[in-house]
Amino acid sequence: MRAAMLIGLSLLAVIAPAAAWSGENLSGRASVIDGDTLSVRGKVIGLYGVAAPSLKQDCLDASSRSYSCGAASARALAAHISTAIITCETLQPIQNGRILATCRKSKEDLSAWMVMQGHATADRRVSTAYVQDERQAWAKRQGLWAGVFDDPASRERAPYSAMHQFVAAQPDDRTNEPSTTSSVKR
Repeated sequence: MRAAMLIGLSLLAVIAPAAAWSGENLSGRASVIDGDTLSVRGKVIGLYGVAAPSLKQDCLDASSRSYSCGAASARALAAHISTAIITCETLQPIQNGRILATCRKSKEDLSAWMVMQGHATADRRVSTAYVQDERQAWAKRQGLWAGVFDDPASRERAPYSAMHQFVAAQPDDRTNEPSTTSSVKR
């Protein structure tokens, strides 16, 4: 009996931390780390069901000119969020140093917005929730879909660390344009 109770408690200790993340709500101002990753209240949050280009990723635009689509994606998300309070409902425990969550600006799903604008793609390995939004962006040739790009969902992610990596993709007061800086190269 005592051995069974110890085994049960040991399993609970292993399972409980992961289960505690599911459904937890975090609210606050968000800082953009990259086009599908935020920092909210010191936690690294990955936008659930989508993949954006890495900060260093280059793409081709409609005129076949190279541009930094990863930085453009991060700037678009930062400009859209601005100083709004973001609410994130966590869905999966930490993966690559990120907690996957559905994040909203008011009632607007940020994952859906990023995909509809063409700044991210639906990550079918995680969810098919944003596939229809992706099809609409593709039909309108929005963002990434205006040119040529490598599918961001297929890229290997380096582990995120809130203490060692941070991108401030916040509007630059001097130009009213978002700026992206990074302390770690990817």
